[in-house]
Amino acid sequence: MTEKREETEKETVDWMDTFVLGEHYQTAYEILMKIDEIVRVYSAADGQPKSWDALIKRQDDFSRDVGRLVLRAVQMNLDADTVMGQYKAGGFPKRSGRPGFSHLLYDLPRKVFLREPED
Repeated sequence: MTEKREETEKETVDWMDTFVLGEHYQTAYEILMKIDEIVRVYSAADGQPKSWDALIKRQDDFSRDVGRLVLRAVQMNLDADTVMGQYKAGGFPKRSGRPGFSHLLYDLPRKVFLREPED
């Protein structure tokens, strides 16, 4: 019985560790797409169509996992340096070894898309 349990544990894939924390986040697009993936996973976790209520029901787990994603993105960008010229500047100056990843936003089109409020 122990062998079967060990086999089952080996076959289990931790979605967060494998598909979120195992990634490299060196573009703003990659970070945004993973945040969207986390939103979709938690909003459809009931096996029903995605809903706001399903996401709110899992708010603590959702917040924890988005936080883990942000920490991973910061870690992957620790070596970036906009002060000494390694990268062009982003939202704020950043030195190597300091947390941040706004340099990934450099030169992105700055367009604002406003939705009209629904009546």
